[in-house]
Amino acid sequence: MVRFGISGLAAKIVAALAAVLLVLLASVAPALADLRICNQTLNLYNVAVGSFSGPHCDQNDPQLRSACQFETQGWWNLPANGCISLIKKPLDQTFYYVFALDIYGNDALTGERPLCVNVTKGFDIRTPYDDTQANTPECWQRGYQQVKFKEIDVGGASDWTVFINQGGGG
Repeated sequence: MVRFGISGLAAKIVAALAAVLLVLLASVAPALADLRICNQTLNLYNVAVGSFSGPHCDQNDPQLRSACQFETQGWWNLPANGCISLIKKPLDQTFYYVFALDIYGNDALTGERPLCVNVTKGFDIRTPYDDTQANTPECWQRGYQQVKFKEIDVGGASDWTVFINQGGGG
């Protein structure tokens, strides 16, 4: 009877080569960098995010500030004990802004930055930088609702996670 198989030494070599190949493939894959929000409760939330945008926008440079807009986007569904990515790229700003409502419409994650949302459907709203700095984004006049987003200081990190917990904090 003829048997085909791999000897013990050959099997170890194949296993070692497979492990090296897996390590090489993992190191070639791009690192994920994003702004995530994780729900550490049993509630379902709807989440919105805000950030500066615009070509040549630099909110720290008085001459480039006029090119900036404040962009708010929503809604993402955040399931109980789940996480979602709000921004799927390396973070390039110091501050991002997040707002969350529970499924009953109650604020779950709020802060001090007034920004515009559309509470009845998805949205992508751009507000001039100067209006947001004066805390007058004129949401009602534009057909939106004004809510207060929580400022998230990512400190220059390219990847950040915000948590909603039972205390409602993030």
